[in-house]
Amino acid sequence: MAFTNNSSTNGTQEFQGRDSQSGSCSLSPDAEAITISHASIYSVLLLSSLIGNSLLIYSTLKSNIKMNRIIANIAFSDLLFSTVHFPREIVTQIRGDSPTFLVSGWIGSLFCKIAPFVTDSSVAVSTFSLVLIAADRLVAIVYPTRFRLMTVKTRRLQISCTWILAMAIHSPYFYTFRLEATSNGETICNSNWEPAFDHESTSLWFYTMLLVTVLIIPLVTVATLQTIVLVKLRSDDMAAFRTSIANQRQAQRNKKLVIMSAVIVLAFATCWLPFLVNTFLRLYFPASIPDCSLGSVAFRQFAMLFSFCHVLANPCVCFTFMRRLRVFRIPKNTLRKSSTYVETRL
Repeated sequence: MAFTNNSSTNGTQEFQGRDSQSGSCSLSPDAEAITISHASIYSVLLLSSLIGNSLLIYSTLKSNIKMNRIIANIAFSDLLFSTVHFPREIVTQIRGDSPTFLVSGWIGSLFCKIAPFVTDSSVAVSTFSLVLIAADRLVAIVYPTRFRLMTVKTRRLQISCTWILAMAIHSPYFYTFRLEATSNGETICNSNWEPAFDHESTSLWFYTMLLVTVLIIPLVTVATLQTIVLVKLRSDDMAAFRTSIANQRQAQRNKKLVIMSAVIVLAFATCWLPFLVNTFLRLYFPASIPDCSLGSVAFRQFAMLFSFCHVLANPCVCFTFMRRLRVFRIPKNTLRKSSTYVETRL
Protein backbone atom coordinates (compact mmCIF):
# COMPACT_ATOMS: atom_id res chain seq x y z
CA MET A 1 0.00 0.00 0.00
CA ALA A 2 1.00 3.63 -0.28
CA PHE A 3 2.10 3.49 3.34
CA THR A 4 4.74 0.96 2.35
CA ASN A 5 6.50 3.60 0.29
CA ASN A 6 6.91 5.89 3.27
CA SER A 7 8.38 3.18 5.44
CA SER A 8 11.23 4.53 7.48
CA THR A 9 11.89 7.57 5.38
CA ASN A 10 12.09 10.39 7.87
CA GLY A 11 12.44 7.72 10.53
CA THR A 12 15.50 9.40 12.00
CA GLN A 13 13.69 12.72 12.14
CA GLU A 14 10.82 11.00 13.93
CA PHE A 15 13.09 9.67 16.63
CA GLN A 16 14.82 13.01 16.94
CA GLY A 17 11.59 14.93 17.26
CA ARG A 18 11.14 18.59 16.43
CA ASP A 19 13.15 21.55 17.54
CA SER A 20 13.01 22.24 21.24
CA GLN A 21 12.58 26.00 20.65
CA SER A 22 9.18 25.33 19.13
CA GLY A 23 8.01 23.53 22.23
CA SER A 24 8.64 19.97 21.09
CA CYS A 25 10.76 17.26 22.58
CA SER A 26 13.87 15.42 21.40
CA LEU A 27 13.31 11.68 21.49
CA SER A 28 16.77 10.40 20.61
CA PRO A 29 20.02 12.17 19.79
CA ASP A 30 21.70 9.11 18.30
CA ALA A 31 20.63 9.52 14.68
CA GLU A 32 23.66 7.63 13.35
CA ALA A 33 22.76 4.49 15.29
CA ILE A 34 19.20 4.60 13.96
CA THR A 35 20.39 5.07 10.39
CA ILE A 36 22.90 2.23 10.64
CA SER A 37 20.33 -0.12 12.18
CA HIS A 38 17.74 0.62 9.49
CA ALA A 39 20.26 0.25 6.66
CA SER A 40 21.49 -3.03 8.14
CA ILE A 41 17.96 -4.41 8.49
CA TYR A 42 17.11 -3.52 4.89
CA SER A 43 20.35 -5.07 3.65
CA VAL A 44 19.71 -8.33 5.49
CA LEU A 45 16.12 -8.46 4.22
CA LEU A 46 17.25 -7.78 0.66
CA LEU A 47 19.97 -10.44 0.67
CA SER A 48 17.79 -13.04 2.40
CA SER A 49 14.89 -12.40 0.07
CA LEU A 50 17.04 -12.59 -3.05
CA ILE A 51 18.51 -15.94 -2.00
CA GLY A 52 15.39 -17.51 -0.49
CA ASN A 53 12.85 -16.51 -3.12
CA SER A 54 15.20 -17.20 -6.04
CA LEU A 55 15.84 -20.74 -4.79
CA LEU A 56 12.13 -21.22 -4.14
CA ILE A 57 11.18 -20.11 -7.67
CA TYR A 58 13.82 -22.37 -9.20
CA SER A 59 12.81 -25.39 -7.17
CA THR A 60 9.04 -25.03 -7.45
CA LEU A 61 9.10 -24.55 -11.21
CA LYS A 62 11.04 -27.81 -11.54
CA SER A 63 8.41 -29.63 -9.50
CA ASN A 64 5.45 -31.41 -11.05
CA ILE A 65 3.10 -30.33 -8.23
CA LYS A 66 0.54 -27.95 -9.72
CA MET A 67 0.12 -25.85 -6.58
CA ASN A 68 3.82 -24.99 -6.68
CA ARG A 69 3.17 -22.61 -9.56
CA ILE A 70 1.13 -20.45 -7.20
CA ILE A 71 3.89 -20.65 -4.61
CA ALA A 72 6.37 -19.56 -7.29
CA ASN A 73 4.08 -16.63 -8.06
CA ILE A 74 4.24 -15.50 -4.42
CA ALA A 75 8.01 -15.91 -4.42
CA PHE A 76 8.32 -13.84 -7.60
CA SER A 77 6.14 -11.04 -6.22
CA ASP A 78 8.19 -10.99 -2.99
CA LEU A 79 11.39 -10.96 -5.04
CA LEU A 80 10.09 -8.07 -7.12
CA PHE A 81 9.12 -6.15 -3.99
CA SER A 82 12.57 -6.67 -2.49
CA THR A 83 14.56 -5.65 -5.56
CA VAL A 84 12.56 -2.45 -6.07
CA HIS A 85 11.89 -1.26 -2.52
CA PHE A 86 14.83 -2.24 -0.32
CA PRO A 87 17.59 -0.63 -2.44
CA ARG A 88 15.66 2.66 -2.33
CA GLU A 89 15.46 2.45 1.45
CA ILE A 90 19.15 1.60 1.79
CA VAL A 91 20.15 4.58 -0.37
CA THR A 92 17.83 6.83 1.65
CA GLN A 93 19.47 5.77 4.91
CA ILE A 94 22.99 6.16 3.50
CA ARG A 95 22.12 9.70 2.39
CA GLY A 96 21.13 10.63 5.92
CA ASP A 97 17.42 9.85 5.65
CA SER A 98 16.92 12.67 3.17
CA PRO A 99 13.58 12.54 1.30
CA THR A 100 15.08 14.28 -1.75
CA PHE A 101 14.41 12.30 -4.94
CA LEU A 102 17.67 11.58 -6.76
CA VAL A 103 16.27 11.40 -10.30
CA SER A 104 14.70 14.46 -11.91
CA GLY A 105 12.89 15.18 -15.16
CA TRP A 106 10.43 12.89 -16.87
CA ILE A 107 12.52 9.85 -15.97
CA GLY A 108 12.31 10.75 -12.30
CA SER A 109 8.58 11.37 -12.59
CA LEU A 110 8.10 7.99 -14.25
CA PHE A 111 10.18 6.20 -11.62
CA CYS A 112 8.29 8.05 -8.87
CA LYS A 113 5.08 6.48 -10.17
CA ILE A 114 6.36 3.02 -11.13
CA ALA A 115 8.35 2.23 -7.97
CA PRO A 116 5.42 2.47 -5.49
CA PHE A 117 3.08 0.91 -8.05
CA VAL A 118 5.31 -2.16 -8.44
CA THR A 119 6.05 -2.62 -4.72
CA ASP A 120 2.47 -2.29 -3.52
CA SER A 121 1.07 -4.36 -6.40
CA SER A 122 3.51 -7.10 -5.41
CA VAL A 123 2.09 -7.16 -1.88
CA ALA A 124 -1.42 -7.53 -3.32
CA VAL A 125 -0.29 -10.38 -5.58
CA SER A 126 1.06 -12.23 -2.54
CA THR A 127 -2.20 -11.94 -0.61
CA PHE A 128 -4.33 -12.89 -3.62
CA SER A 129 -2.07 -15.87 -4.24
CA LEU A 130 -2.62 -17.03 -0.65
CA VAL A 131 -6.34 -17.13 -1.47
CA LEU A 132 -5.56 -19.22 -4.56
CA ILE A 133 -3.57 -21.70 -2.47
CA ALA A 134 -6.39 -22.03 0.07
CA ALA A 135 -8.94 -22.43 -2.71
CA ASP A 136 -6.70 -24.98 -4.44
CA ARG A 137 -6.55 -27.12 -1.28
CA LEU A 138 -10.30 -26.76 -0.78
CA VAL A 139 -11.09 -28.00 -4.27
CA ALA A 140 -8.52 -30.81 -3.99
CA ILE A 141 -10.08 -32.14 -0.76
CA VAL A 142 -13.78 -31.31 -1.09
CA TYR A 143 -14.11 -31.70 -4.87
CA PRO A 144 -11.31 -34.07 -5.92
CA THR A 145 -12.96 -34.88 -9.26
CA ARG A 146 -13.05 -31.24 -10.31
CA PHE A 147 -9.52 -30.77 -9.06
CA ARG A 148 -8.21 -33.38 -11.49
CA LEU A 149 -9.82 -31.49 -14.37
CA MET A 150 -7.87 -28.30 -13.63
CA THR A 151 -5.22 -27.79 -16.30
CA VAL A 152 -1.96 -25.87 -16.34
CA LYS A 153 -3.66 -23.30 -18.55
CA THR A 154 -6.30 -22.73 -15.87
CA ARG A 155 -3.66 -22.13 -13.23
CA ARG A 156 -1.78 -19.73 -15.47
CA LEU A 157 -5.02 -17.82 -15.95
CA GLN A 158 -5.54 -17.68 -12.18
CA ILE A 159 -2.02 -16.39 -11.63
CA SER A 160 -2.48 -13.79 -14.37
CA CYS A 161 -5.67 -12.62 -12.66
CA THR A 162 -3.80 -11.93 -9.43
CA TRP A 163 -1.48 -9.52 -11.27
CA ILE A 164 -4.28 -7.91 -13.29
CA LEU A 165 -6.40 -7.33 -10.19
CA ALA A 166 -3.46 -6.04 -8.16
CA MET A 167 -2.42 -3.60 -10.89
CA ALA A 168 -6.00 -2.41 -11.39
CA ILE A 169 -6.40 -1.65 -7.69
CA HIS A 170 -3.17 0.36 -7.59
CA SER A 171 -3.63 2.10 -10.97
CA PRO A 172 -4.50 5.46 -9.28
CA TYR A 173 -0.82 5.64 -8.28
CA PHE A 174 -0.05 6.86 -11.81
CA TYR A 175 -2.08 9.97 -11.02
CA THR A 176 -1.37 10.54 -7.34
CA PHE A 177 2.41 9.99 -7.19
CA ARG A 178 4.39 12.89 -8.61
CA LEU A 179 7.54 14.92 -8.08
CA GLU A 180 6.96 18.05 -6.01
CA ALA A 181 9.22 20.87 -4.87
CA THR A 182 9.32 21.65 -1.15
CA SER A 183 9.70 25.07 0.45
CA ASN A 184 13.45 24.54 0.89
CA GLY A 185 13.97 23.70 -2.78
CA GLU A 186 14.14 19.88 -2.46
CA THR A 187 12.37 17.62 -4.93
CA ILE A 188 10.41 14.77 -3.35
CA CYS A 189 8.17 11.97 -4.61
CA ASN A 190 4.81 12.56 -2.98
CA SER A 191 1.25 11.25 -3.24
CA ASN A 192 -1.37 13.94 -3.85
CA TRP A 193 -4.95 13.59 -5.12
CA GLU A 194 -5.32 17.25 -5.99
CA PRO A 195 -6.46 19.02 -8.09
CA ALA A 196 -8.99 16.46 -9.31
CA PHE A 197 -10.03 15.38 -5.80
CA ASP A 198 -9.83 16.58 -2.25
CA HIS A 199 -6.62 15.06 -0.93
CA GLU A 200 -7.60 14.42 2.69
CA SER A 201 -10.97 12.73 2.15
CA THR A 202 -9.98 10.84 -1.01
CA SER A 203 -6.72 9.51 0.43
CA LEU A 204 -8.57 8.32 3.54
CA TRP A 205 -11.11 6.50 1.42
CA PHE A 206 -8.49 5.04 -0.91
CA TYR A 207 -6.17 3.82 1.86
CA THR A 208 -9.13 2.22 3.63
CA MET A 209 -10.06 0.46 0.40
CA LEU A 210 -6.51 -0.80 0.02
CA LEU A 211 -6.38 -2.16 3.57
CA VAL A 212 -9.69 -3.97 3.12
CA THR A 213 -9.13 -5.39 -0.36
CA VAL A 214 -5.41 -6.19 -0.15
CA LEU A 215 -5.05 -7.43 3.44
CA ILE A 216 -8.26 -7.88 5.43
CA ILE A 217 -10.52 -9.61 2.88
CA PRO A 218 -7.81 -12.02 1.59
CA LEU A 219 -6.73 -13.03 5.11
CA VAL A 220 -10.32 -13.55 6.27
CA THR A 221 -11.06 -15.53 3.10
CA VAL A 222 -8.00 -17.72 3.59
CA ALA A 223 -8.93 -18.36 7.23
CA THR A 224 -12.48 -19.31 6.19
CA LEU A 225 -11.33 -21.68 3.45
CA GLN A 226 -8.77 -23.28 5.75
CA THR A 227 -11.48 -23.85 8.37
CA ILE A 228 -13.64 -25.62 5.80
CA VAL A 229 -10.68 -27.77 4.80
CA LEU A 230 -9.99 -28.70 8.43
CA VAL A 231 -13.63 -29.69 8.99
CA LYS A 232 -13.58 -31.82 5.84
CA LEU A 233 -10.33 -33.51 6.85
CA ARG A 234 -11.72 -34.44 10.26
CA SER A 235 -14.77 -36.07 8.70
CA ASP A 236 -13.03 -38.58 6.46
CA ASP A 237 -15.80 -40.46 4.69
CA MET A 238 -13.34 -42.86 3.06
CA ALA A 239 -11.78 -44.15 6.28
CA ALA A 240 -13.99 -47.26 6.32
CA PHE A 241 -12.70 -48.27 2.89
CA ARG A 242 -8.99 -48.10 3.82
CA THR A 243 -6.79 -50.34 5.90
CA SER A 244 -5.60 -49.28 9.35
CA ILE A 245 -2.12 -48.57 8.00
CA ALA A 246 -3.55 -46.45 5.19
CA ASN A 247 -5.71 -44.55 7.66
CA GLN A 248 -2.68 -43.90 9.84
CA ARG A 249 -0.70 -42.53 6.92
CA GLN A 250 -3.67 -40.43 5.88
CA ALA A 251 -3.99 -39.02 9.39
CA GLN A 252 -0.29 -38.12 9.49
CA ARG A 253 -0.49 -36.42 6.11
CA ASN A 254 -3.56 -34.48 7.14
CA LYS A 255 -1.90 -33.38 10.38
CA LYS A 256 1.13 -32.04 8.54
CA LEU A 257 -1.13 -30.36 5.99
CA VAL A 258 -3.00 -28.63 8.80
CA ILE A 259 0.25 -27.42 10.37
CA MET A 260 1.63 -26.08 7.10
CA SER A 261 -1.61 -24.33 6.20
CA ALA A 262 -1.83 -22.70 9.61
CA VAL A 263 1.81 -21.58 9.52
CA ILE A 264 1.45 -20.00 6.06
CA VAL A 265 -1.51 -17.91 7.16
CA LEU A 266 -0.13 -17.07 10.60
CA ALA A 267 3.30 -16.09 9.27
CA PHE A 268 1.86 -13.64 6.76
CA ALA A 269 -0.80 -12.29 9.14
CA THR A 270 1.72 -11.88 11.96
CA CYS A 271 4.02 -9.82 9.75
CA TRP A 272 1.22 -7.43 8.81
CA LEU A 273 -0.76 -7.27 12.08
CA PRO A 274 1.29 -4.47 13.74
CA PHE A 275 1.12 -2.52 10.47
CA LEU A 276 -2.67 -2.91 10.34
CA VAL A 277 -3.06 -1.75 13.94
CA ASN A 278 -0.79 1.26 13.43
CA THR A 279 -2.45 2.27 10.16
CA PHE A 280 -5.96 1.86 11.57
CA LEU A 281 -5.13 4.11 14.52
CA ARG A 282 -3.51 6.76 12.34
CA LEU A 283 -6.40 6.81 9.87
CA TYR A 284 -9.36 6.82 12.25
CA PHE A 285 -8.01 7.71 15.71
CA PRO A 286 -5.07 10.08 15.13
CA ALA A 287 -5.80 11.86 18.42
CA SER A 288 -5.07 8.63 20.32
CA ILE A 289 -1.43 8.71 19.14
CA PRO A 290 0.80 11.02 21.24
CA ASP A 291 2.28 13.83 19.19
CA CYS A 292 5.76 13.38 20.60
CA SER A 293 6.16 9.94 22.13
CA LEU A 294 9.08 7.55 21.90
CA GLY A 295 6.71 4.61 22.25
CA SER A 296 4.44 5.61 19.36
CA VAL A 297 7.34 6.41 17.05
CA ALA A 298 9.13 3.17 17.93
CA PHE A 299 5.94 1.15 17.34
CA ARG A 300 5.41 2.78 13.95
CA GLN A 301 8.95 1.97 12.88
CA PHE A 302 8.67 -1.58 14.23
CA ALA A 303 5.33 -2.14 12.48
CA MET A 304 6.72 -1.00 9.15
CA LEU A 305 9.97 -2.96 9.39
CA PHE A 306 8.22 -6.09 10.65
CA SER A 307 5.73 -5.97 7.77
CA PHE A 308 8.65 -6.21 5.35
CA CYS A 309 9.51 -9.61 6.83
CA HIS A 310 6.66 -11.07 4.78
CA VAL A 311 9.16 -11.45 1.91
CA LEU A 312 10.86 -14.19 3.95
CA ALA A 313 7.72 -15.95 5.19
CA ASN A 314 7.05 -17.90 2.00
CA PRO A 315 10.58 -19.38 1.55
CA CYS A 316 10.88 -20.25 5.24
CA VAL A 317 7.52 -22.04 5.39
CA CYS A 318 7.89 -23.84 2.08
CA PHE A 319 11.43 -25.10 2.64
CA THR A 320 10.41 -26.23 6.12
CA PHE A 321 7.23 -28.13 5.28
CA MET A 322 7.13 -28.97 1.59
CA ARG A 323 8.71 -32.10 0.24
CA ARG A 324 10.88 -32.78 -2.77
CA LEU A 325 11.98 -29.24 -3.49
CA ARG A 326 15.09 -29.75 -5.62
CA VAL A 327 17.32 -26.73 -5.82
CA PHE A 328 19.98 -28.21 -8.07
CA ARG A 329 19.69 -30.92 -10.68
CA ILE A 330 21.40 -34.18 -9.72
CA PRO A 331 23.14 -36.37 -12.26
CA LYS A 332 21.58 -39.80 -12.67
CA ASN A 333 24.65 -41.54 -11.26
CA THR A 334 24.60 -39.38 -8.11
CA LEU A 335 23.19 -40.71 -4.87
CA ARG A 336 20.15 -39.03 -3.29
CA LYS A 337 22.32 -38.04 -0.34
CA SER A 338 24.31 -35.68 -2.50
CA SER A 339 24.89 -32.24 -0.99
CA THR A 340 23.32 -30.64 -4.07
CA TYR A 341 19.93 -32.11 -3.25
CA VAL A 342 17.59 -30.23 -0.98
CA GLU A 343 14.53 -32.11 0.28
CA THR A 344 12.27 -30.83 3.00
CA ARG A 345 9.71 -32.85 4.77
CA LEU A 346 5.93 -32.79 4.71
